[in-house]
Amino acid sequence: MQYETVQIHTFWRNRAKAANKHRFYVPEVADCFPRNADEFRQIVGELCGHAQKVAIGQLHPLLQRVDLEKLGHRYEFLEVFKQTLESEIAQKIVQWLPSVKTVYRFDASRKNRLEEWDNTIHLLVLIPQLVPSIKELGAILDDTFLTALKHLAWSRFQDSKSVIEIQQVTPEEIRHGVCYGAMFFSYYAAPSQVWPEGRSAIL
Repeated sequence: MQYETVQIHTFWRNRAKAANKHRFYVPEVADCFPRNADEFRQIVGELCGHAQKVAIGQLHPLLQRVDLEKLGHRYEFLEVFKQTLESEIAQKIVQWLPSVKTVYRFDASRKNRLEEWDNTIHLLVLIPQLVPSIKELGAILDDTFLTALKHLAWSRFQDSKSVIEIQQVTPEEIRHGVCYGAMFFSYYAAPSQVWPEGRSAIL
């Protein structure tokens, strides 16, 4: 809890330093970003609870009363839970970081079976230029979601060390196929768009 508080205070302090350093600084972070760890934990808890509710809601009524540990072994539950978390986290990133216009999911492991999921949400944000706030936000999200998921009555995440990975890519990197931009030319591991829904203008 103390570590998360320090992370968020550091996050805002770094943004303030950037604003003071550059006269015509354009804020990287929206004012709606949580100001303290308690607020951040509440948001993350709500996102986890909503993802669980959505995943249970699409099951047959007889299955909706089954405990979470058993539901976690069902493909249809796990798929919706993961996809809902991806979408909700992507929406928050876009809401908090105005320069992010598009968010993709990617799978660095190239595993085709959902049962082999590494328990980590892998997101790639499209941004005009690389910014440190993406990495810092990723660390805060990872720590807070890890704590929240470990509190679920679900053993799947108990041994997890990380559950959120956020990387960034620029249009220039995509055009030249370098860094994370190279993934868009991969037959097996091309990123798929999470937010917004529909077509993305990359170039």
